Amino acid sequence: MSTQVRVIKARIYSIRRGSIGYSRDAIVVVPGIETAKDAAKFIGAKAIWRSRSGVEIVGSVLKVWGKHGQLLVRFRRGLPGQALGDYVDLILNA
Repeated sequence: MSTQVRVIKARIYSIRRGSIGYSRDAIVVVPGIETAKDAAKFIGAKAIWRSRSGVEIVGSVLKVWGKHGQLLVRFRRGLPGQALGDYVDLILNA
């Protein structure tokens, strides 16, 4: 029994903002996803950000953020500023 794995590219839109600092939390936008209902299928997906030097930071999708299909991703380590606007791989088990 094999499971099919899908990898989708998503863009890191912003770091979650607040008075206590959420450097581990990123708001991610998936191209083609416009509603919260469509974005809900990504909850629980694994997210991997790769730097140009080969460093990988792994996280997971926690929940839908807002009404227009953004996702909140929590990474195991804080993301550097260079990650803003960069792409992250969302890994879905289908």
